[in-house]
Amino acid sequence: MKTKVECFPCFLNQVISAARRVYIEEEKKIFVVKEIAKILPELSSEDSPAYNTYLVLKRAYEILGNSDPYYQEKRRYNKIALSLYPILKEIVKSSNNPLYTATKIAISGNIIDLGILDISKLDLRDYIKEILEIPLALDHFEYLKEEIKKAKNIVYLLDNAGEIVFDKVFIEELKDKNIFGVVNTYPIINDALMEDAEEIGLNKVCKIIESGTQIVGKIPELGSTEFKDIFARADLIIAKGQGNYENLNERDLNIFFLLKAKCEIIARSFGVNYGDLILAYGPILKKMVELRQIQS
Repeated sequence: MKTKVECFPCFLNQVISAARRVYIEEEKKIFVVKEIAKILPELSSEDSPAYNTYLVLKRAYEILGNSDPYYQEKRRYNKIALSLYPILKEIVKSSNNPLYTATKIAISGNIIDLGILDISKLDLRDYIKEILEIPLALDHFEYLKEEIKKAKNIVYLLDNAGEIVFDKVFIEELKDKNIFGVVNTYPIINDALMEDAEEIGLNKVCKIIESGTQIVGKIPELGSTEFKDIFARADLIIAKGQGNYENLNERDLNIFFLLKAKCEIIARSFGVNYGDLILAYGPILKKMVELRQIQS
């Protein structure tokens, strides 16, 4: 996915969001935003918004002198999500369709995105109950179920801390599969790291590997040798969140995108509304996009 004009204010908002989490004087925060504004002309519209966000935040963190502004919040949301884990497991256990319910739970966790949404006042318990009653705007579950049956090696591209507890519930339903959960190596926003995966016990239900990068979302060719090799050998890829979608949506992969549409550009690319929940199969999604282009 290429960067659009609407992405540029978002880049600055990401910087402001990070700066507000660092204990420095107001003038220094303003200085950081002004410095980042200078590099916006250097960003390529041919790159994904996720990759450009990485470039912007990497520089912002350097100026702020803080490599992980969201560290404490990641700990907090891991703790909150873990407190919900028994409830989530019971919901799946009592469901008539445990795999589908677990899939929806994984998607619902995508709201924990501190770079985009302010969820500090959200009651996650009430939110989960509400989400489970709402139909998915794009629902390719039947394709997912069939591809899971056929797959032996599944690569699961993880997104945010806290959210990975919801992913854990889903992954535990993928029985008898070799599952590789991919986290970032270096901190950016609240993207999950190895520390987060170990903190919530995700490493006990699947193999956790690091991407080798700090990039928002995962780009295999820029990653570690281990990530490249495992990605290339995957029978099936499950990608959580907007960053992974932005980096991989135009590729010919056996991939499913699980996310909440948290910006209008993403919503339009799927043909859904802002805030909708999405389970989209990459090959089918490409055909849908091509059909919309023909019709327009």
